[in-house]
Amino acid sequence: MNTRFHVDLLHPGWVAQSWQEWFVGPRGVRRLAVVTLGGVVVLLAILVTVIMPTRWRLSSDLDAVPGLKRDLVARDSDLSVLRSNLQSLAAEARRQVRWADLMTTLSQQIPPTLKLQLVEAVRVAPPVAPGQQPGTAARAENTLRIDAVTPLRPGSPALLEVAKFIAGLMRDPAVSKRFQLRSWEIKPGAAASAGGEQLLNISIVLAERAQ
Repeated sequence: MNTRFHVDLLHPGWVAQSWQEWFVGPRGVRRLAVVTLGGVVVLLAILVTVIMPTRWRLSSDLDAVPGLKRDLVARDSDLSVLRSNLQSLAAEARRQVRWADLMTTLSQQIPPTLKLQLVEAVRVAPPVAPGQQPGTAARAENTLRIDAVTPLRPGSPALLEVAKFIAGLMRDPAVSKRFQLRSWEIKPGAAASAGGEQLLNISIVLAERAQ
């Protein structure tokens, strides 16, 4: 039977112990407690320096998610309002362009003897047709009303001028693409205040074409 001894040359007279023997003996429990405490301190240091900051950041990010969702809903609502406003502005811009084209056409086609009194866009409901049941009224339509006056002259020059004016309007693309002639009439009007001559009232109604 062979027995191994560890001789501690740095401390003469002491017998060196192996690492297994270091935890055995009268001081073994204390040494084990010291090592255990050191391990706990290391784990706590790792927990404080690495794990807890990450956990705090994740918790902060999770707490911020409801606020981000509310901000997203608010931004989406603002975007919807902005989109609606832009659509309204675009529709108004198109209407202004069409109105400018129409006024240009009127100024080009109207005879010198005709004086415009009113140019009005109106949305009206068509009259109820005979035999039409209640509650089934037709959809309202957009109409363009043009009122003008012209002096009363012998013969029919006023009638010819109005007919040429209407024909010129309906040939122009700016008018013919959007409107069709609904009705027109000429009737005697009041006397002019300056010359005292008789005037004729002219009323032209154009109906917007179905898109």
